[in-house]
Amino acid sequence: MLGRIGILATAIVGAGILAYQIGARLSDEALMTIAGVACGIIASIPVSIGLALALTRERARYPTAEYIEPEFELEPATPYAVHRAPSPSPQFTPPQIIVVAPPQGAQTLAPYNNYFPPTAPPALPAPMRERTFKIVGEEDGD
Repeated sequence: MLGRIGILATAIVGAGILAYQIGARLSDEALMTIAGVACGIIASIPVSIGLALALTRERARYPTAEYIEPEFELEPATPYAVHRAPSPSPQFTPPQIIVVAPPQGAQTLAPYNNYFPPTAPPALPAPMRERTFKIVGEEDGD
């Protein structure tokens, strides 16, 4: 019994030393991430146990004597009589093909030139004036 308590105490002290060393070397953000993951895992354990219990219990223990059979028989439903006009015999009709010719005018190299607005040549950027910089801590030596 004393040996088990010694092993348990040694494991607890070792885990404490390991936690202290990890905490001293990692940043605060990393420690908070580790703590969040650990809390998430711990929070999922009861849900997992509840799901395992709910999915593995026997369904045969449910009471079946409470179900009462209906006393009357339902007659099978008869389909409604639907009147449809006789369809004419299908005849082959060729597909309609509509060709729209482009407007005749000045032919350009671009086939869709008349559908897009004319483009302006790219403008040059405005000339920049010379930039001056002031360095903090530097004396004005002008």
